[in-house]
Amino acid sequence: MMKFRFFAYRFSFWLAPLVGVLFISGLSRAFESTNLQWTTWLAVIVTYGLVPVIDRLAGRVPTHFSADEQVRLVRDPMLRAIPWICGVVWLCALGGALSYAPRLHELDLIHQIGFVVSLGVIGGILAINIAHELVHRNNKAERLMGGLLLASVCYGVFKVEHVRGHHLRVATPDDPATARRDESIYAFVPRAIFGVFHHAWRIEAESLQRRGFSGFAAFIRNENLHWALVSIAFGGAAYAVAGFVGIAVFLGASLVAIIELELVDYIEHYGLVRKQDENGKLEPVRYEHSWDYSGWFTNALLINLQRHSDHHAHGGRAFGALNSHPEAPQLPASYAAMILAALYPPLYRALIHPRIDARRGFGAAA
Repeated sequence: MMKFRFFAYRFSFWLAPLVGVLFISGLSRAFESTNLQWTTWLAVIVTYGLVPVIDRLAGRVPTHFSADEQVRLVRDPMLRAIPWICGVVWLCALGGALSYAPRLHELDLIHQIGFVVSLGVIGGILAINIAHELVHRNNKAERLMGGLLLASVCYGVFKVEHVRGHHLRVATPDDPATARRDESIYAFVPRAIFGVFHHAWRIEAESLQRRGFSGFAAFIRNENLHWALVSIAFGGAAYAVAGFVGIAVFLGASLVAIIELELVDYIEHYGLVRKQDENGKLEPVRYEHSWDYSGWFTNALLINLQRHSDHHAHGGRAFGALNSHPEAPQLPASYAAMILAALYPPLYRALIHPRIDARRGFGAAA
């Protein structure tokens, strides 16, 4: 039975690339008949309608892998391949969407919007979320792929800020990706996006300065600039395929994907703060500084993103080897459900504040 569960756990992550396949299917159907135009919204309907329900029905499945099992999972060839497969599926979905962009005029306006929003939702899952896994890897090729995926949604700065900024400043007032207690999702998202861009450029500029570069020499070596140029190249490809409509689809979907990421960031660290000693030194990042959730279905879909406490405590640990930690603050539902709740701030506070207050010191207003 244990071997079967281990086998089933590994294969559950094939759910992730299937999301992209579902989107491509929805695109093709939307142009077949006026009665099928609603399928442009299929990715949104599934992600924020069906997934929370399925996750609740499937229940929670905590993981407590031994050190030996974690080593096996980190080295597992199939699990190492999953992010690459997801990345390729995303690039195919993006290319497929752009190939349909010249025909957008055939759809009603509401379904044109659905086309762009769905593409962005898939980009958040298969570009940004997968890149989030890859940019933490020690392998240069994997980090390069992570940067490429981020550039494909105009968020290459995330590669710099997330690893060298967020993971150091998490649960502090200096971290743009940590939502403060009582901060609404509407105030947080623009602050986070601006903060990520600003901090990424500052982090890279300071790094180059320490290495002896300044002025134009520092500018041309700035990693953020390199990824921005890759994003421009993606925009150029979008124009080549579908003209200005292609650029509009590319930029609109990128904005949706970025917003979706920051919606998730809001959920992951809301209201949690790290303590300081009398000298102002911060305590180390621990499991208590990220919200955790063990919903089986969503964790399979998001390659264990919801096991966020273990990820922050062990940033380089591969997704398949992440464990559940009962000492971490526990969300009452999956990310998608919590994002929907956060859209009505009084409801979100009613769900989360009692859990923060019960944790003795965590969650004071930043």
